Amino acid sequence: METEHLKEFVTLAKCGSFTNAARELHLTQSALSKHIAALERDFDVDLFVRDRVGVKLTRAGDAFLKSALQIDRLLAQTRTMLPQVEGGERPSNKTLSLAPAGSDLALRCAVARIARRCGLTAQETGALILYLEERGFGAIRDEFDLSRDEVADLLAGVYRKLGVSNKQEALSFVHSVLE
Repeated sequence: METEHLKEFVTLAKCGSFTNAARELHLTQSALSKHIAALERDFDVDLFVRDRVGVKLTRAGDAFLKSALQIDRLLAQTRTMLPQVEGGERPSNKTLSLAPAGSDLALRCAVARIARRCGLTAQETGALILYLEERGFGAIRDEFDLSRDEVADLLAGVYRKLGVSNKQEALSFVHSVLE
């Protein structure tokens, strides 16, 4: 899935027609239609009901719109925060206030850095973040649609890649990146 396709989806939902959305996005209607079709294939759902007057969101499309808006906010937050972290700064309080409730943006940045260094997959990175934020096995299981045993195996693989043997060592490793 392309992140630009998400923005195009949001614009189409707002405009209600391919013509208006394509004009606003500076795309051809054909290109926009192909991008929306790609999203629908990726998620195996119809996002819009199309008719002669325009488009309307399906129930799946309405749910996807909420997710797309959250993803867009998270991407904007990340674009603001990463240059700060890469420059050795801690993220500003304004940036930290944009983080999801219960999350520690500095911890997430450190884990992202470690993930690149240690070759963690996106799923492993996400699981490690949730686990270190004290969200527990249930949150990881729900986020990635895994069984409890699969979560345990996933975290064991993360520990191996990090060269640690328990949660405390993982936290210490992450905090060493923060300092």
